[in-house]
Amino acid sequence: MACCRTVATRIQRQAGLADVTADRLRRRTWPILGTLLFVCLGTVYFFRWGSVVRGQPSSWVSPDDLWSTFVAAVAFSHGHFSAIYKSSTGFLAFPGILILLAPVAALSGSLNTTVVEIAHHHHPLQQPQTFVIHGTPDLHTYLLTSGGNQYFAHPQALLLLGPYTLLLSCSALFACDALAERLGVAWSRRAVLVLAEAAALWNVSVFWGHPEDAVSVALALYGVVFALDDRWVGAGWLFGLAFAMQPLVIVILPVLLFMSGRQRALTLVLRGVIPAAVITIPPLVANIHATVHTLTSQPAYPRRPANHRTPWAALAPTLGGKGGDTTIGGGPVRLIALALAVVVGWWSQRWRNKPEMLVWAMAVALALRCFTESVMTAYYVWPALAVALVVAARGSTRRFVVAIVVAISTTIVAQWHLGEWPWWSLDMAGVAGLLVVSIRPEPSAVPDARERSSPVRGVSARNRLPASSPRRQTSQRAVSQKKSQKKSQRKRKTGR
Repeated sequence: MACCRTVATRIQRQAGLADVTADRLRRRTWPILGTLLFVCLGTVYFFRWGSVVRGQPSSWVSPDDLWSTFVAAVAFSHGHFSAIYKSSTGFLAFPGILILLAPVAALSGSLNTTVVEIAHHHHPLQQPQTFVIHGTPDLHTYLLTSGGNQYFAHPQALLLLGPYTLLLSCSALFACDALAERLGVAWSRRAVLVLAEAAALWNVSVFWGHPEDAVSVALALYGVVFALDDRWVGAGWLFGLAFAMQPLVIVILPVLLFMSGRQRALTLVLRGVIPAAVITIPPLVANIHATVHTLTSQPAYPRRPANHRTPWAALAPTLGGKGGDTTIGGGPVRLIALALAVVVGWWSQRWRNKPEMLVWAMAVALALRCFTESVMTAYYVWPALAVALVVAARGSTRRFVVAIVVAISTTIVAQWHLGEWPWWSLDMAGVAGLLVVSIRPEPSAVPDARERSSPVRGVSARNRLPASSPRRQTSQRAVSQKKSQKKSQRKRKTGR
């Protein structure tokens, strides 16, 4: 009899867990659909855009910077830590993303490169010839020309690496949706928000191949959700993981520190630094000079076609090189953005009871990187646009529509090749315009920080959520299921 009751209890618990899981999936319906669409379209772009749209048969299109990160991931996965931060790799972030790419990088030794000959002696071939080169070379371009013959190289690693990095980047869609839900954005409006976020994310992942930026911002936004719920331990570790992926999120740390208060500030900083420090130990031990130089100086190339020199480049130190290889240090100038972010964090104290304005302050802090960067690349504007769009979703319909138009227009303009001042002026105007449009969101229908931190009849802060919150409804169903289980057990005992 006792065995039957145990089995029945387990079945009920499993049913309860299934209900909770189904509810969580339902709440993330839009980012799930957005991820499927994004990965499918991105994969089609990689393998079909060149041959169908550009008219180059058998050509593949890969993100410009993805191979630099992949080469560093291969070195990391094979234990060649001294080669991670060599100048030839061009990898500038902490090694967090290398750990995520390690499953694909570990297979690099068994992956080859297929070379397709499309023209012989300047004559296109009706039936292209295929050759296999053992190994995956570091190819920044896939069109090879030799003696009048033209070849396209197809690294087999891209078949795995392309969709995988797109999937990693879509974590930002889930994080933006979770933050929007936390701020009380309507269900239907969140669908439009996911589409707008995916359009802006295309620049980061598909065109440029920087999944570390998307994953870093995603982890940071989940940390913000935890912080708004007064779950500071989880918020600290999430921010630490975000910082280990890409240091750009450091500018939102001052806002989190002023939100947390003096008692939690030290532990928040420690949790935010430990992950990055731990995973950077191997390259530091193996090649301390290259690692320290790369992480602190942040070498940038203002004269390369893909980059855009800004007026702040005059303040950046020159590291060497000539012509297109002229290198300046972007790291020291970024201290200006960090100092201004401290001012933004101090100013945001007045919004402790307004979660939507705290998130807006974080968007301003992320935008400071764009306003003070010495050398810009097109995808640099994305973090500020992504966070500002979430806040804009709390505004009126007109403001939300204008915000989407401004964000997508800024993303498109960032890909243009203009002069130094026109490009920088247009993009900074777009970022500033989006911040202005989203500055007046409707008050969020969530409890403020003091309500979450004050004791209310012994209920923990984690459970003090509005009745309309999906998390609150899920927890209430779980409590009612437990009560019904106990009631049925009492009845069986009484009957026995």
